[in-house]
Amino acid sequence: MTQDQVERLLPLLDAKMAYIKTRHGRFGQPKELDNGQFKAGEVTAKNRAAVYQRLIAANERGDIYDYDVASIMKQLYSGFDLEKASVEEVAIFRGALNPRIAQSGSQTRVLKNARMQRDRNKSAGYGSTKLKIADPAEWTKNLEKPIYSGPQPGEKIPSLRAVNLRGEKLGQEFDPVAMAKDKLHLMFFVSKSRTFGRFLGQLRQQLAAIEKNSKQPWAMSVIVCTDDANEAEKSFAVLDQRYPKNLVVGLSKDGSAGPPAYGLDRNLTATVIVAKNGRVAHNLPYVGGAFYTQPHILGAIAGTMGVDHDTLRKLIGATSGDAASAASNRRAAQGNGENSEATSKRGFRKLLAPLLQTGTITREEAGELFRSSGDAKALRTKTEELMKAGKLTRKEAVELYSGAYPENAQRR
Repeated sequence: MTQDQVERLLPLLDAKMAYIKTRHGRFGQPKELDNGQFKAGEVTAKNRAAVYQRLIAANERGDIYDYDVASIMKQLYSGFDLEKASVEEVAIFRGALNPRIAQSGSQTRVLKNARMQRDRNKSAGYGSTKLKIADPAEWTKNLEKPIYSGPQPGEKIPSLRAVNLRGEKLGQEFDPVAMAKDKLHLMFFVSKSRTFGRFLGQLRQQLAAIEKNSKQPWAMSVIVCTDDANEAEKSFAVLDQRYPKNLVVGLSKDGSAGPPAYGLDRNLTATVIVAKNGRVAHNLPYVGGAFYTQPHILGAIAGTMGVDHDTLRKLIGATSGDAASAASNRRAAQGNGENSEATSKRGFRKLLAPLLQTGTITREEAGELFRSSGDAKALRTKTEELMKAGKLTRKEAVELYSGAYPENAQRR
């Protein structure tokens, strides 16, 4: 950076903090320059990164506040276009406005959320298009670095010991690999039994539909790998009634490391393996904790069966694989008997769902938006508040407002 640029930034350190008020309290906002605003592209990405590292170091020493880091970086990012930038650039931008992300090592989570949000924007809304199925190779390609957890494609599936967590055989030792016999086998090795909520049960129902309509038998097993068996059993008790009886769930006898013969990475949220003829067909390592959709898992299932994605969609039919699409299917099945106001509210919920699932907004913020949706002025105020807080892009705010008040959309 030039001396002139540095001197233009210095007034930010002395400027008073700006705040916005919400029902949750007062929140600080990046400070603005009265004069000498930076122009788009004035600072290169390389220089931005170098400045950011120095600011983070100063912040960790206590020499500079979080909001000063955010204020300076916001100037250096003047003109940044969230829609045109790559997913990686968006994740770096969000991290630059929140120094705690760098200090807590949460960059991977932010990148994952940015990817999910970009995918959602491309598909024009969660649950609003045909069932998404993706090439599993794309999943591993998008990882920051290669992750090897468990046997890799082509390798044999070893036997393992687990303790049954449900059904008549609760507490009994079993081997899910032996139980699967010659069936195609979908295996989850998870670190926490509650990470997945209803997801696993709904995926098992999809697999049952595939099995019924294709006549190809499938087995599905979930193995919880943890050193706290009591916590796992207690957590699973909450989920048990949500799962179909044909979903096998067990507790690894070898703790958080999982079966020794598998070589699992205990730092992952999950390792997903799809097996055929006793060997690995696909291996998908999951780092993040959000299991709302399963396009790459479905892609692995299709590849293992030797069918294309359209064929798999036909085999699945209307069977929902996640909570949001299940709700969407229920709404569609209700027919036209609802009044227009209820229909509008259901549509607005549908717009909120992907923002929740990508971590863009919190449940409290989603609730506030929903309650504001009946009042155009209140909704406009709330969306503008979230835009200022960096929670919503302008495009997302417009989509929400247009969804609630399409007749006013052109005037917004």
